[in-house]
Amino acid sequence: MMINQNMRKYCLFILISLFVSAAPLQKATGQQNDFQCWPSGQLNLEEINNLRFHVEEEVRFHENASRIGRQINDLGVSYRINKYVKAALYYRLEAKWKNPDEHEWRNGIYGDLAFRVEPGRFLLGYRLRVQSSRVELNDEDGKWFDGVRNRHKFSVEYDLKGIPLAPFAEGEIFANLGGEDGSSLTDYRLWAGLNYNLNKKHEFSLKFGIDRELNVNNPLTAYIIAVGYTLNLKLSSVE
Repeated sequence: MMINQNMRKYCLFILISLFVSAAPLQKATGQQNDFQCWPSGQLNLEEINNLRFHVEEEVRFHENASRIGRQINDLGVSYRINKYVKAALYYRLEAKWKNPDEHEWRNGIYGDLAFRVEPGRFLLGYRLRVQSSRVELNDEDGKWFDGVRNRHKFSVEYDLKGIPLAPFAEGEIFANLGGEDGSSLTDYRLWAGLNYNLNKKHEFSLKFGIDRELNVNNPLTAYIIAVGYTLNLKLSSVE
């Protein structure tokens, strides 16, 4: 009973933090706001037990969701070490639009180390992501290993009894290490949403997020609606 009470308090704290952050704490000079829409699709293929291959594509519409800002293509592999720990490595090929008629391609790699525990109907998670400086950085000319970016994401999800819906909340901090700019926080991202599992193969998600830049002039605050679809497949040998 005490665990459930503590989990409820933890969920409530994350949700309150999300909605409080939606209101600007102060009017920064030159602050920018934007509404964005991020649809995505993902294929997960389990070839042997606990080893999965992943293919994902995401398109990010910005400027009030009126035009494409980025197209992100990820190809990777993950391995669940045990029920608590999973490791993954990805290659990313990304197109970034400077204007509606001009875009350029860039690429990079990143790795994840994720931890999870499941007290009761809750799923608590932490993910550390380390990525090359060319992945999700504004410096298109950066070298692959001219410093690295690390991301720390905390999540909580609750499995509703009797229905295939799971509300969740996430918070993520982005930081740069090394390179010419040294070490600094660059932005943070908060999400609240719902996962819907139609069955073991088909998953859908809908979430609302806030992404804010830090330690820059004219910081951007993006308000995001993200919709996702995931197809999970297994070879007959692992079913």
